[in-house]
Amino acid sequence: MNSGMIAASAAIFGSIVGALGSVVGTWITQRHQDIRDLLAKTIVRRESLYSDFIAESARVLVDAMVQNNSDAQKLIPLYALLSRIRLSSSTPVLETGEAVIRIIVATYPKPNLTPEQIESRAVSGDDPLRQFSDACRKELDSLQRQL
Repeated sequence: MNSGMIAASAAIFGSIVGALGSVVGTWITQRHQDIRDLLAKTIVRRESLYSDFIAESARVLVDAMVQNNSDAQKLIPLYALLSRIRLSSSTPVLETGEAVIRIIVATYPKPNLTPEQIESRAVSGDDPLRQFSDACRKELDSLQRQL
């Protein structure tokens, strides 16, 4: 082989390696970006789901504190949200969500509270949703760290 053939072969192989490196680099970057986008969407969906569960739980819990007659219709949205949580969330989040519903159901037969008593409980830190909120925050923080 003459020196011209060696130089031409080196140039061709150098171009192939350079192009291959560029393609692989682009593929890796795109794949990483796709994973980040999917994770970001997951975080937004879960934040929304947890927020809806907290709002509905608070509403039904206050209803349970001021009324003794439990209406199963009022619990349906809460159970639906819990089932959606069951689809995607960790075991600690699910278990604390189930505990919130048990607290709500157990609150209905108890004596009714006055608005002052409800306010007093809130001020004293008696928050049945606290453990659920903490479990959600831990899970969302864990997902955020993966970004």
